[in-house]
Amino acid sequence: MAAFNQYLKALRERKFLDIGTVAERTGVHRNTQSKYEDSRDPNFDYLVEFSALVGEPFINVLLKRLDDSKASPNAIDRALDSLTPTPVAHTQSQLSDENHTDKLQVQLSEESHTLIPASALISIDTSNKTIDADSIYGFLNPMNGGYFAAKLKLTNSKLHLLFDHPTRKDLSFAIEGGETESHYILKTLGLLGKVVKAELSF
Repeated sequence: MAAFNQYLKALRERKFLDIGTVAERTGVHRNTQSKYEDSRDPNFDYLVEFSALVGEPFINVLLKRLDDSKASPNAIDRALDSLTPTPVAHTQSQLSDENHTDKLQVQLSEESHTLIPASALISIDTSNKTIDADSIYGFLNPMNGGYFAAKLKLTNSKLHLLFDHPTRKDLSFAIEGGETESHYILKTLGLLGKVVKAELSF
């Protein structure tokens, strides 16, 4: 698990924090913090506190930990599936067009791509998850149950979520495992499908 420990160290150093400061603010002993950056597996509460302290989205920390996991591929896949909550029936309605393509209508609750204002109603084609750089996609945030929209861009080495929004930063994820890894990342991020319609709610 050394790669994950080095990742924690890199996050700390990126914020110019010393080991003692991180230990104090996350509620662990200085020696424990040193071991977390060397070989010891941090507990869940620590990871929650640490990700908040260094300003790293918790979902990124979970993904990195899964990358370094010794669990079976099947167990990892099930863990990733469980990170995406099942959509709640009373907050959305199912729609169908003449081609019987599954559509999901939800109201955005987070700042999203600049082309779609917050609180807009969007219709999502849940059967279409093909990544197209010119399309906008709907997501269910697994951390808070909110909905947001973003453009996707996939290269050989990175997956990008593009918001083009003054208050929301774009996200980038390194892709080392090719299409399989990008699939896991999108599943963990809560990808629902391609946005086919958006309208303002008054």
